[in-house]
Amino acid sequence: MPSLDNIMQVAEALEKSPIIVMRDRCVAVRNRNAACRTCAESCPEGAIDVGFNEVKLEAGKCIACGICASACPTEALVPVKPTEGSLREASLNSVGRNGGCAVVACARIAAKRQADPSRYAEVPCLSFADEALIVELVSKGAERILLVDGNCQTCKHRRCIGALEESLRLARLLLDAHGSNAAIERVTGFPDDLREETTQGLHGSTRRGFFSEAVGAAKETAMTAARTTLESELGYKIDEASIGDRLRVTEKGTLPQLRMPRHEAVLNALDAIGLPQEGAIESRLFGSVTIDVQKCNSCGMCAVFCPTGALARAEAEKSSDPLRYLEFSAADCVQCGLCEDVCWKEALELSRTVDASELYDFEPRTFKLRSVKKKSFTR
Repeated sequence: MPSLDNIMQVAEALEKSPIIVMRDRCVAVRNRNAACRTCAESCPEGAIDVGFNEVKLEAGKCIACGICASACPTEALVPVKPTEGSLREASLNSVGRNGGCAVVACARIAAKRQADPSRYAEVPCLSFADEALIVELVSKGAERILLVDGNCQTCKHRRCIGALEESLRLARLLLDAHGSNAAIERVTGFPDDLREETTQGLHGSTRRGFFSEAVGAAKETAMTAARTTLESELGYKIDEASIGDRLRVTEKGTLPQLRMPRHEAVLNALDAIGLPQEGAIESRLFGSVTIDVQKCNSCGMCAVFCPTGALARAEAEKSSDPLRYLEFSAADCVQCGLCEDVCWKEALELSRTVDASELYDFEPRTFKLRSVKKKSFTR
């Protein structure tokens, strides 16, 4: 249970930035050879800088669009205005209030106070409505997703349109692959049944006091923001250890591995929607790995650095030297690309296209590696 001091610290953090950076979840922090710059490349304002085992967000430039959090494969960037939980709750509430229609509105259109705020979820920009949120809403009974925005061309978030359109495209691919015909629509005004004859007393989250919102968010994110959850998983105090100590190899022979709650929620949501059709699924949420066993020298560095354990030594081969078998689980892969980056033999390739059957296969795919004898040196 977070203390009052922790909650106050989180409230102060939220006041400074709408995004919390969980550094130790970033693959570029975990390994300086990581090529991933997804957050920096996706940020429309250039507010994120990644390099030299560091990821920094310049709060003064951040416009709270949430694109970086959606793009980050390892959930290293956590939105807090709104939090993922509060957005999910408000969106799911709208499904029940609107007869199976989930309604999400941008802050600009919500500020006009034309509709009942209890019947829609408000976000700074519709770019918050990524494929993870949409899939979960459909799994909970939404037959229609209605995204309401203002005049994007004159909005400070106008450069986010491309990211929103890509999220919607990927959401439709996932839903189509799982046999869902849920409709996703963007409109420039609230439907008539959501409009109010009088707007007196109506207000969205943008008109509420910051402190009350921050404390509400803190109840959900204090453990994350204070990093106690991460510290518990990794077994050390982040502020009391150097990066070398924090990211040391564990007894399992790997760097500390992380749970991906958002990733797990998407998988569960897709499973609830229905079994996928045969064929390949394009997604940025999952990945597929192939290994050229003729190039591979069985060093196992891909398994050592994989942040989720998607690539791992076969259980029976963990003590073998040289390594003979690697296992890969598509359901655990978050497409961070670190396995490619640490493979100095260039024997491994990551793809954003996953075979539908493999995504739900409980048995990992096994790579039988060629035996590479160690060189012996004699005088």
